[in-house]
Amino acid sequence: MKKKVLLSFLALTVAIAFSLPVLARDTVTGRIQALDKVAKKITISGIEYSLSGEAAQTKFKIGDDVEATVEGNEVRSLARLLQ
Repeated sequence: MKKKVLLSFLALTVAIAFSLPVLARDTVTGRIQALDKVAKKITISGIEYSLSGEAAQTKFKIGDDVEATVEGNEVRSLARLLQ
């Protein structure tokens, strides 16, 4: 019985550990106000974020309306908003 409880607790702990990054993601929409691909920094709607390597390779320019997937303080992906 004790072994079952410990295994269940371990399985629950592992499941929570793998789901935390998904819960930390946020979506931000707005206009790019500043973009520095060398320093990997971007400002969207007045808030500065770091760019991941994948997001830094995308082709956007200042003034583009975008939707950004943010994890912590880092933009993981960028998508252009259609107008």
